[in-house]
Amino acid sequence: MTTSLPAVTVDQETPGHWRALHEPSGRITEGSSEDEVLEAMKELLGMDPSGRSLEPLTSDRFEGLAQEIALYLEGPVSDMLALHSGYARLESFQNGIASVRLGGGCEGCPSSRLTLMNGVKRDLQDKFGEDVLLDVFPVLD
Repeated sequence: MTTSLPAVTVDQETPGHWRALHEPSGRITEGSSEDEVLEAMKELLGMDPSGRSLEPLTSDRFEGLAQEIALYLEGPVSDMLALHSGYARLESFQNGIASVRLGGGCEGCPSSRLTLMNGVKRDLQDKFGEDVLLDVFPVLD
């Protein structure tokens, strides 16, 4: 049997019909077995069969402070977002402005903008200082 995913509920609707719901984003997969709907949900959320994000890290594109911010987003921030099958990536950092993309379970979630602007921004400013990290902007695909 496939392991469960954070923030995903799996139910058997009728005999032979299963449904997986990613609760934060409302994404749904359907299939004939629990394994099938969980594998489909992993694919929908951009995960490999083990449940890890397929999204490449961005920290190797940066140097200095920008790389520290990218590593922090890929580490502690993404670990927090993994509770909802999500992750964070730094796309750019210039003049104190970080452009951050939330993905996985965060992509398409109605609360992702609030998570970014209230949670991630505050966490980054606590870590790096409000004078260093002036603002955070969402990167939308």
